[in-house]
Amino acid sequence: MRIMPLVFTAAVAMAALCAQAVIDCSKPANNPDRLVCSNDRLAAADERMARAFREALRRGVGLEKLLATQRHWKANVRDVCNDVPCLLRAYEERTAELDSF
Repeated sequence: MRIMPLVFTAAVAMAALCAQAVIDCSKPANNPDRLVCSNDRLAAADERMARAFREALRRGVGLEKLLATQRHWKANVRDVCNDVPCLLRAYEERTAELDSF
């Protein structure tokens, strides 16, 4: 039954990917989340970044590396932004970084 560990690993990876792309707009956790939920350009940038994350994983970038760099980006880049231009720049730079992995 070697297939079961693979299925479990794939399920964990998909759950991690979904968690990276979802902001609960019914109760945003912080100001950057509120801005993303209220601005179409930011919401689109968030979607582009989520796609780049999934594509990096598909290309074989390790899940742990992606999650670690995503957590660092969120805490140290994204969540320090308090306005739309800063967040757009943060999302564009992160998307470019993910595309380069």
